[in-house]
Amino acid sequence: MGHTVPMSRLIELLWSGETEPSSARASLQAHVSRLRGLFQEITTEDQRPSISSDGAGYVLQGDPQSIDVHRFRSLVHRADQAVSADKCTALLDRALDEWQGPMLGSDASPELVHRLGVGLDEMYLSAVTLRAEARLTLGQHDSMLEELAQLVREHPYHERLAVLRMWALYRSGHRSEALGAYDETRARLTGDLGLDPGSDLRQVQEMILKADSVPEELPRDLIGNRWREPITAGTEPDRPTVRAVPPVPSALPAMGGFTGRAAELDQLSTLSQSVRDDARTVAVVGIAGNGKTALALEWARRRSADYPDGLAVVDLQGYATRPPLTPADVLRSLLSQLGCSPDRMPRGPAELTALYRRELAGRRTLLVLDNASSARQVLPLLPPESGSLALVTSRNRLGSLLLTAGVAMLQLGPLSPDDADQVLERVVGAHRTRREPGATAEIAALCGRSPLALRIAAANLVMHPACRMADHAEALRHGNPLGCLALADDGDSSMERSLSFSVRRLGPEAASFFRALGSLSGPAASLTAVERLTGLSRDRVSGMFGPLFAEHLVHVDGTDHFHMDVLAWQYARLLSRAETGRAADDLLPGYSA
Repeated sequence: MGHTVPMSRLIELLWSGETEPSSARASLQAHVSRLRGLFQEITTEDQRPSISSDGAGYVLQGDPQSIDVHRFRSLVHRADQAVSADKCTALLDRALDEWQGPMLGSDASPELVHRLGVGLDEMYLSAVTLRAEARLTLGQHDSMLEELAQLVREHPYHERLAVLRMWALYRSGHRSEALGAYDETRARLTGDLGLDPGSDLRQVQEMILKADSVPEELPRDLIGNRWREPITAGTEPDRPTVRAVPPVPSALPAMGGFTGRAAELDQLSTLSQSVRDDARTVAVVGIAGNGKTALALEWARRRSADYPDGLAVVDLQGYATRPPLTPADVLRSLLSQLGCSPDRMPRGPAELTALYRRELAGRRTLLVLDNASSARQVLPLLPPESGSLALVTSRNRLGSLLLTAGVAMLQLGPLSPDDADQVLERVVGAHRTRREPGATAEIAALCGRSPLALRIAAANLVMHPACRMADHAEALRHGNPLGCLALADDGDSSMERSLSFSVRRLGPEAASFFRALGSLSGPAASLTAVERLTGLSRDRVSGMFGPLFAEHLVHVDGTDHFHMDVLAWQYARLLSRAETGRAADDLLPGYSA
């Protein structure tokens, strides 16, 4: 609140994981207009937030306390600082009354919920745990039994909740049930995770076994150490129980713009079956713009019922303006979604990985690890030997994963000619594409049948309804084709920008070599031709191809030939032409004109 959010950021969030439609800006404006009307209907004038625009973005103005998520966070923070258990309980009762279920209801993608609500589920679990501690401190054992039983069912490996439930059972006169709860927890920890119960659980069991009668007070080192009032077993007041809201499994939205790829979807299903009891990981790799994310999300949407313990989508930011996420960052986020509180998470990467694998053990969860930068980033995030599956997407070939983790790999190429024509028809309209079938096919070919390039071309055609398909094909054929594959009102949506993230991953020498390939007369050539072009030896040329091959910027055909995707070659040509003012020797030592 109070800060301008650029339109490009809002559009990115609304269409996260899919290609933005040509009408994205207009749709965003319509959403804002509806929100303004909604504010008029459901709020009083003195509490009504407002949305203003400065042309570049929108800013929400108003009292933060008029928003439920702000009220929730504020109340939980105040409760955490409360000096008495009674005050803490009262504040948390109010905070949990604000919790109406999952963030944004069921209208948002898991990725959007994750990006906007990092830590909310974790804060919720911390809040219900803290309230249970406070109410047990106040002697409210009987009314906590049902809530704690439900929480333990939802979080069966959460030892703190197990401790609280044992105390509540024992102080309510259910000694044998309390000891039985310990046995159940120990069996789950040892049988599922191979772990022994923690010291708190063992201490509580020992105290219950040794006690002749109900203790006069609970041990300060286990419960209630933060509050001033004495821990009591007194009569609890008539207080209504606030039930914990069970977590709702993640769900993926339908990919409205997804087209084709029937064979690839079937192949993913086959690969997922073949690795279920082995590597438990399938990687979808390919050059920028080939639709890896869209394919992974569409397959996850169709097969989510096979993974009843939930679905998580994580953008690893491997090819983005922001730095790639570290494995530790991702592990903390995933552990929070699995119900682990921050104070229970270790700091070291190895310990985080071990805890993550213990939490996943016995579950059937689908993880979409999107936009990975390298095998090293992905390896700690792969699930253990269980029914879970990781679906990884990357522009990198992730060769190390084949060696170290035995993953199954799907090399995603361009769309088939029929699928490419279908993309254009679906966006531009059959009345235009079928009127000029030859030009439509040529546009698909000039776009390299890349889903991203096709959607950009189609969006430009929609925005220029008087433009013939043949005219657009002519523009792509001459001059700078990549200049045509961009949206005038959105600099982030362009093939040139997308490809640039791959080239930035190269070292300076490999990037210069890639630019030099733009001097070739076409996207396919022999290594001998590159030797003549660069003046480098065969071994040196072969070595220079390695980094480009890893990023799908070139494809090796046999021992002497290679080819590039047509748009990758066009990008190399663009970079090469930008270097025409420099001597060839400045590009790479050993080059000759």
